[in-house]
Formats: sequence, C-alpha cells, structure tokens
Amino acid sequence: MNNGKLWCIINRQKTLTKGDDDMASSSILLYKIKFEQEYSIDEIVSRIEKDILDETKIIVENYDDTSLAGIYVYTEIYKSQEYNFQSNNFEVITRKKYVVTEFHIDVKNNYMDIWGTAKNAQKIITTISLAFDNHIIIEALEMKFTRMIEYLSKEEDIYVGKVTARQVVLNDGLLADCSFDLSCMDMPFETIDKYKKNIQKISFKWKCVDSIIRMVIHMTGAVTIYKARHMINENELECIYKMLLYAGR
Repeated sequence: MNNGKLWCIINRQKTLTKGDDDMASSSILLYKIKFEQEYSIDEIVSRIEKDILDETKIIVENYDDTSLAGIYVYTEIYKSQEYNFQSNNFEVITRKKYVVTEFHIDVKNNYMDIWGTAKNAQKIITTISLAFDNHIIIEALEMKFTRMIEYLSKEEDIYVGKVTARQVVLNDGLLADCSFDLSCMDMPFETIDKYKKNIQKISFKWKCVDSIIRMVIHMTGAVTIYKARHMINENELECIYKMLLYAGR
C-alpha cells in the first residue's frame, strides 16, 4: 500500500475510466412512484403489458407480491450507408432496430429504477402513465453524490480506482483538470473527502458476497454499472439498491 505522494495526471482529453470503452454498461435512473389507488401486483402487470403505443411493448419478466422487473421494447428507424457490390456504389438504406431498456418497480417501497438513457426512461414513464390513465405520480429522485460517497466509505470490500477532478490546485498554485489512481492508497476516502468539491467521477470495485460490482459514480448523481441488470444476481442488486435509496433520500 502507498501512503506517499498522490500523483496527478493532467487531462489533455476526455479521461476514460478503465472499462468505459470495452465493457457493456448501464446508467441507473431512480424515481419515486405512487399509484393513486391500490392495485394488486397482477393488476399492475396486466395494465402495463397492454399494447398502448404502436410498436412499443412492456414485457414483465418476473414479479412477486411486492415488485416486478421487465423490459421496455420499442422500434427505432435509422439510416445506414452501405456498399452495394452489384452497382459498385454506396447506398443509404433505411432500417429498423429494436431498443430494449430494463426497469424494476418496487411497489412496497414506492420506487422505480430504469437502466438506460434519460430518453428511454421518459418513454417508459409515459407508457406506464398511459396504462394507468395518468392516475399515477412518477418523480425523479435526485441521488446525492456526497451521500453515495458517505455510504460507500462505510461499506466493507470497497476498492477505489481512478478519480477524475477539475480545477484542482497544484503545488505551484496552478489550476488543472486531473485524474489520479487511488487503488494503491490505504485510506482513499480521505483523499476523496479533500477533493470532493472538485471531483467529477470516481470508479469503484465493490465485492458483494462472491462477486464484484464495477461502477462509476458521477458528481451529477448519475451511477454507471458495468453490467446489464439481468446479469446481476439478487445479492448484488440488494447492495446497489441500498446505496441508491440512501443517496436518494
């Protein structure tokens, strides 16, 4: 372990946390959800699985008395430039693709998490709202960066990796955008606390039971997990949800 000098690498371009560009990732968005009247879980599943919008579908993959998990599927038209060997030139081809976004609703604790982009999250919110004739309240929960740090600092088997920070004051008084690796430091959260007002994102490895969760938390409160939701086991999901709900209080 290293208690010595912290080396700061000045960024000259966008810093990629290891894994950013070579591993599938999911951004998690958290929402408070409240039904304006009581529904059984079977009623909720029946309503949201109805076809409401053209070429749009919610499929509930599993559920119990208090929660459900599913996918939202919609079609997207895009244009692709492809080479035609018969005519020996490039052609612009219009194609259709299916976009899939995972989500989960905890009916007991009144929250929903969506694993995807803000654009796709809004599509899911609109579809669910229509399924309940807009008699439902869905509000974004702001996940506080400092509370995530606070929560993780108290957990065991947390390994801090690369940290990206802006406008850090160097020894010569200059300001610089930096990235530094805390993986070899004995007390990385002390360094994080010192620079937390400047930090843009932090990468972590979190050993949860017998598996490792790789993730990045951002100053904005966004969380990126380097694994699709359906590939995460129940123990890992429980660890993630505890952190999200703590940060979203």
